[in-house]
Amino acid sequence: MKTSRAVSQQEQASLAKGSSGTERGAAKAEFERLGKCLYWKGGKIVARVRVNGKPTWRGTGTDNPVEARRWLKKWQSEEWMDDNGFEPTGVVLHRERFTVGELIDAYIEAGMPTRKMRPKRPATIKAEKTCLRVLRSYFGGMQAASVALGDCDRFRDWRLAGGYFANGSADAQRKRMARLKRGTPSVDLELTILGNVFNLAVRRGTLKSNPLVGRGRYSIAEDTRHCREVAPTPEGLKQIEYWLRERSQHGMADAVCFLAFSGLRIGEALPLDWEAVDWGEKVIHVQREKRGIMPWVPILPEMESLLCDMRKRSASHLLFPSPFDPNKVRNGSAFRDRLAAACRSLGIGHVTPHGLRSYFVTQARQSGLSDAEIAMLIGDKTGPAIVALTYGDVRPDHLLRQAQRIRLTVQASQTGEPEASSIKSSITLPDVSAGLGLAPGAANVEQTPGLQGL
Repeated sequence: MKTSRAVSQQEQASLAKGSSGTERGAAKAEFERLGKCLYWKGGKIVARVRVNGKPTWRGTGTDNPVEARRWLKKWQSEEWMDDNGFEPTGVVLHRERFTVGELIDAYIEAGMPTRKMRPKRPATIKAEKTCLRVLRSYFGGMQAASVALGDCDRFRDWRLAGGYFANGSADAQRKRMARLKRGTPSVDLELTILGNVFNLAVRRGTLKSNPLVGRGRYSIAEDTRHCREVAPTPEGLKQIEYWLRERSQHGMADAVCFLAFSGLRIGEALPLDWEAVDWGEKVIHVQREKRGIMPWVPILPEMESLLCDMRKRSASHLLFPSPFDPNKVRNGSAFRDRLAAACRSLGIGHVTPHGLRSYFVTQARQSGLSDAEIAMLIGDKTGPAIVALTYGDVRPDHLLRQAQRIRLTVQASQTGEPEASSIKSSITLPDVSAGLGLAPGAANVEQTPGLQGL
């Protein structure tokens, strides 16, 4: 019994050993080496390659060693190209099939982000969609990878010739062309937006590079019309106000004076309601645009008189309600149109809502405020530089009064002695310093104001 039991145990061990050996043999047979980086598996040949730097298996789909070696060579070549910054031909051909219209669709679907992938304001998105319609009309069917800088020149010529408005009537085309604002600034803006579309495609790997890199701007600084060039004079502002009130357009006249007396942007002023007016502190609380600072504007005497007059005629919680619905804000486009109509009728220079903002800045400068103080009052985060470059201006009459303060020669006093001028003082200062070294001009120290203590 012992012997049979021992045999039985040996048989069991032998069977177990045979079973594990068979499994190991099957595992070995699963990946049978054929050659360098090539193995048999399930009757087909697989290759040992690297993808993104990591070793992995790839099936060749064939049992022919010659074809398998071709696949291995192709994959190794692609791996080398990827390591050295070269793109496979198939990827390039696939990329060339993308049209500009498809990239615009992807840009809109992504939310039209900035080049730093930040979201934009709703007003900016609305304006860009208008420009994208123009871009799609011209570039939509082009292959994105084939767009060149020469296409920008042809787009400019097409745009300025009225190509986008060619299907409308002659009168509509003329009016729309007038809105191009001298042409080239609008073209530059549209091409900049197209560059943003290409930039997003580069970030996503759809394009290898942005084809508009290095594009110069068509507009030049000398031709750019700044807001100070469309600002009224005090006399012009009174004429505009009188013209509007004479036609019972008090709401429009109130908005014109309000913008001129506050320095607010039109988008900051029109949505205001009466709760924003703090009569006790004499300020108006505002919501700034463009990440602006200083959430209030002062109520100056002219502004206070205007607000009191508006309050008597008000029938809404809004400062500037729509004439058709007192619960809705007045339309900004209608305001611009009426302002332009007033200027044309009066025969004065064209005035814009932003020109009224410049009017406030000019009055503040002529009143003696510094550019830094004015920049804070209008809520501009850029600081005094924007006031000097964009808004800053002084009128000829003020400049003449300032110029009349200049003294070019020494004037004699009533005693007959010449008065000391700033020029003489600047000349005697070296004599004073020389007097400290006991130079011959030391006697002049006693006659120089503020230096007797030396």
